[in-house]
Amino acid sequence: MKNLLIATGLFLCAGNIFSQRVIDTINMEPGYAKQVFYHIPSGKKHSSSLTQWHFAHTTLLMDNAIRLNHMAGVFAYVYPYGDNSAYGNFDTTGWATWQKPYNDMKSESLGALNQQKDPNNQWDFSWGVYDPGSHLVKGDSLYLITVGSGANMKLYKFMPIQQDKNGDFIFQFGPIDEALGTPDTVKTSKSDGGMFKYYNFTLDQQVAIETAGGDWHLNFNRYYDLVPAPGTGDLVMYPTNGVESKRGVEVAYANGVNFEDILSSPQMYIDMANSDTAIASGNGFTTGLTRVGGDWKFFNGSSFVVVPKKNYIVKVAGAIGSEYWAIRFLTFEGQGTGRMTLERSKLGELATNKEIAQTVLGMFPNPSSDKVILSVNHSELTGIAIYSMTGVKTQSFDANGTQFEINVSGLNPGQYIIEAQTNAGNIRKLFIKK
Repeated sequence: MKNLLIATGLFLCAGNIFSQRVIDTINMEPGYAKQVFYHIPSGKKHSSSLTQWHFAHTTLLMDNAIRLNHMAGVFAYVYPYGDNSAYGNFDTTGWATWQKPYNDMKSESLGALNQQKDPNNQWDFSWGVYDPGSHLVKGDSLYLITVGSGANMKLYKFMPIQQDKNGDFIFQFGPIDEALGTPDTVKTSKSDGGMFKYYNFTLDQQVAIETAGGDWHLNFNRYYDLVPAPGTGDLVMYPTNGVESKRGVEVAYANGVNFEDILSSPQMYIDMANSDTAIASGNGFTTGLTRVGGDWKFFNGSSFVVVPKKNYIVKVAGAIGSEYWAIRFLTFEGQGTGRMTLERSKLGELATNKEIAQTVLGMFPNPSSDKVILSVNHSELTGIAIYSMTGVKTQSFDANGTQFEINVSGLNPGQYIIEAQTNAGNIRKLFIKK
């Protein structure tokens, strides 16, 4: 989903851009045992065991994502015999045939437990329902969770209870044959600024996974994604090695050109990325969990090969505003070593307000038929505007504080851009009216 920063400032290009070229090695270790969080400007890396966490809950207040660590053998099966009131009488008959949802790999807000939304209830978020009065998401679903595989597989029952107004998530889990259990909580205050807060079922505790302070941009990870099956070409879920982006990091494609061309004419390529406003398939700056992804390499039958002339321009928050970095991959060695190399070079920076560079615009429900709630952090709302995809302003509102509710029932179904005007600057985001 597009997230456009509207700001004014001065673009600064370095005098000797080629002197800033740096080659970094990312080491996920043999068998891809580690996920690696990467800070682009400094090249700093932070590693965590790929199997150290089992589920993750969002740290964005206006969200309700619950993602599972499929690479640790964690999968959910939707309980078909009742809601969460059936926790004490959990019936496992035929569990392997129950509905088995997966994490969505395009949007970080669509985890495995967000895949069964009621299309007739815009406040239903699959595992629970949002209460506009109390601003709580109240759990109403029950799941069987598997951890591990084969003879080492463990089965748990899992019941989301509530997402509090401060973002804390309360849940209950335990062995299948245990009638009662003790609720536990993953707390936003213990997430240290990360994109998610994480929990380990085996340890029965919240665990730290991301770089301290959430100071990272790309996550070199292993995940299940839809890939073509050999022979048939049908899309199937399969373990994939790729790169995830931190929430809000914007990435543009600059493919079919030499990396040196981008470095010699940085302003031209940045202008191209900023002017490409296509929402779904454009090459311009767009957010998304796997905007970088894993299609920058392929297996040729004997070894992995990096796709030539596949480049990325990444926009990150810098000391005085937004920094632009060009990135390309050089090598990928596969699971034998888990190593890969990339080249990065700073293209320049746009002087702007640091607060707006750090601000995240929350919007839910999206899509919606009648109401949508906006929220911002690091700033306060001063106004709201809604634009058609052709740039015509359709509605505007005065606003104050960090949250605002819009009645969109009068809009025709389709896509719109909602602009949140804040005391630090303006942010735009795509909205879909049902």
